Amino acid sequence: MKRNRKVIRVTAIVLLATFCQMAILPLPGLAQSQECPYDKNNPTLESARISFKSLNYKCAEKEIDDFLKRADASLEDKASAHVLLAAVYYAMVKDHNEKRNRVLDQFKEAFRSYREWAGELDISSTEFIDLMKKAQDMVDEEEKEPEAATPPPDTTSAKKPVIQPVTEPAAKPVKQAEVTTAEKEGKAWYKQWWAIGLGVGLVAGAVVLLAGGGGDDEEKVPDPPIGDFPDPPSKK
Repeated sequence: MKRNRKVIRVTAIVLLATFCQMAILPLPGLAQSQECPYDKNNPTLESARISFKSLNYKCAEKEIDDFLKRADASLEDKASAHVLLAAVYYAMVKDHNEKRNRVLDQFKEAFRSYREWAGELDISSTEFIDLMKKAQDMVDEEEKEPEAATPPPDTTSAKKPVIQPVTEPAAKPVKQAEVTTAEKEGKAWYKQWWAIGLGVGLVAGAVVLLAGGGGDDEEKVPDPPIGDFPDPPSKK
């Protein structure tokens, strides 16, 4: 009887130890095993998708973030990475509002990178597909807003170019002083008004001297006497 009790106690202790080992001790080991096995120098979408399908969402998220930093990734591949990250958040995040917002953000980033993306989805949920379509509409609205903000050019009120008539340059006015000087220079000295006046004066003086006689020595000729008028007739 006592032996049976000892066996029962030993069995209970072994079971308790085994339970503690399985429930408590694996946690540090599990934390160590969470290191993502992908190549840090060459992250790929295929490797991240394998982590996602094996429910290792943290590793999938980390590898996708590293893949988006690659400078040699094409726009289509980056869009696929954002879509896969949206699937990771949809499966990993528990809060509904946070899940919805993070999924929408990743879908919008995908369509901003490559609007014509039409790859396969890793989640076929109706809600997930609806979020993708909503993100597409939101990106389309964002693209239309800048076009609406910029008004089209107003061609109706555009002014026609004014053609200025070609006119010949006006002749430079000749100053009166220049014309007078030119006229004076063009006439001979005997045609000037002062020469003409002087000549007329000399001629007139000569005529007066000739008409006035030879001087005081010459005898003056008396004027002939005027005859007497007849007497007026007598009155009877």
